[in-house]
Amino acid sequence: MISTLKYGNNASLHFELPEGALVANCAAPVGLNNADTVANAQKAVQAPLDFPPFRQATVLGDHVVVALGPSVPQAADVVAAIVPELLSGGASAEDITILCEPADADGAYQDPRVRLPEELRETVQLAMHDPAHQNSLSYLAADAQGAPIYLNRLLCDADLVIPIGCLRVEDSINRNGGPGIWNDTLYPTFSDRTTLDHFAPNGVSLTPGQMAHRLKQVDQVAWLLGVLITAQVVPGANESTLQVLAGTPNTVFHDGRMRCRSAWQHKVPRRASLVVAGLAGGKSSQTWANVGRALEAALRIVSDDGAIVLCTQLEEKLGPALKILSHSNDSEAAQSHLRKQRSADAPLARQLAEPLDHVTVYLLSRLAEDVVSPLGFAHVDSPQEIVRLATHYDSCILLPDAQYAWPTVAGED
Repeated sequence: MISTLKYGNNASLHFELPEGALVANCAAPVGLNNADTVANAQKAVQAPLDFPPFRQATVLGDHVVVALGPSVPQAADVVAAIVPELLSGGASAEDITILCEPADADGAYQDPRVRLPEELRETVQLAMHDPAHQNSLSYLAADAQGAPIYLNRLLCDADLVIPIGCLRVEDSINRNGGPGIWNDTLYPTFSDRTTLDHFAPNGVSLTPGQMAHRLKQVDQVAWLLGVLITAQVVPGANESTLQVLAGTPNTVFHDGRMRCRSAWQHKVPRRASLVVAGLAGGKSSQTWANVGRALEAALRIVSDDGAIVLCTQLEEKLGPALKILSHSNDSEAAQSHLRKQRSADAPLARQLAEPLDHVTVYLLSRLAEDVVSPLGFAHVDSPQEIVRLATHYDSCILLPDAQYAWPTVAGED
């Protein structure tokens, strides 16, 4: 039986498994191409959920900020649908700003205006958020405890703010039924460095009370900004878009999370002794944070004394939490330090610092063995090594796009 798992930027592995060895292939839903994503987003903003067309939300002279949240697939196609709709309502191109997260450490970024008509690309403004630059921030209000809330000045000064974000199953499950509706599209993404550090995970799950408090904070910011509409992307396979939803936040998040669950919650018949999980997509998807999500997903369906293979094209440097783990020879001391560390890689570091029930975790990446081995990973030299490894296990589950997947085992809670 030949089975294929895609990972990275158009890379793939082909396994020849014995009959009956493949327990499940959790195939990711195939998303839309660029043209179809633009058309889907156009339809969404022209007929939003529980809201008039976006063009009716603005008039001539309004300053509009389209706030582009983290890791939005095909973001340029969504922007290409929203901007013309705003222009048709009377907004001027020079009064529209696309606000993005900071560029990568190496300065690389993809301009979200590239799909706009040529005459609009330079007229529509582009701004990069800098949480450490005080002059680019503005005081919005005080939270319930009296602490100041700072946001990017463009958001505070705008007449209309349109957040664009990406939904995940983990977000849907953790927040479902809670008092809040937002993800991190606006806040703390476009806040100051102190707030970003405070919100960063440390690998310890929030209590229901802490989660409720955090959601109230996020909702409060949206309310203070007067946010009435949003566009959220349900992700598809390989950095594609499954669907774009637009309209009032309550309706968009409710419908979007239901669609996200339907697309990414996989139920497998039983655990497998080998789980091969792939991180599909380019550099923006090849992150330690996504490695942590993929590992968490794989651990949900691997059997005791089994093995997990993480197939990536990761080349991102170690974050602060992983550096602590890498340089520590004492597991207890490492865990003590990690409890105080808040960073995007902290959940993965905390997970690796604790025993994984005798599960061996292999990592295929673009990093050297002396980088990944101190973290507890078994280094994989080549894709062919994974193919050979698979022949030594009597059961296998393939988990593509594992950064989004939420697999469960039939009969287990």
